[in-house]
Amino acid sequence: MAQIDLEEVVEGVISKFSRNRIGPKPRILAKIPPDLSPIFWQDDGLEKFVKQFLYHALLANNPDVPVLVMMHERARLADLESFVGVSPLCWIQLRIEGHGSGMIDSVVEEVFRDLGYHCEEWVGVEGSNTQLAIFSPREKEEPKMVLCFDIVKFMWKCDLLIPVADRLLLLSFSSPRKKY
Repeated sequence: MAQIDLEEVVEGVISKFSRNRIGPKPRILAKIPPDLSPIFWQDDGLEKFVKQFLYHALLANNPDVPVLVMMHERARLADLESFVGVSPLCWIQLRIEGHGSGMIDSVVEEVFRDLGYHCEEWVGVEGSNTQLAIFSPREKEEPKMVLCFDIVKFMWKCDLLIPVADRLLLLSFSSPRKKY
């Protein structure tokens, strides 16, 4: 099991992007709760996916328009849970909103494939701009991750929904987290 601090992962990607991007850079508005606990994950695939996914989203964004990165905990998503077939303790939702060419499903599938995950299915509704994809490890059925795209012209929202089966319970003797 890998221990993943998603706040540190997101901060690291934003910092790397800010150092590496040549030319105009979009403003990045990040909202991450200061009390979000690290989580356990079966491997380092989640951390690697978040890094690659967020970095690609920042690169694909129009540099003249801010990118919004939000993360929060969702207690229950009953309809989604029954559809996907999981019953986590909670969900962590990572939302990225931007403008520009955005993310394309082939890029997402390629990144997941490189990390040992496969796409169980892509679901869309006729007449809707929203698509949902379910990814799971090749060797197992769980843990599954859900990705939801909502693309209207050049404005896009991507939600990565991470099911959390076990929270990492830490005594809070460490320094307080950075606030945004």
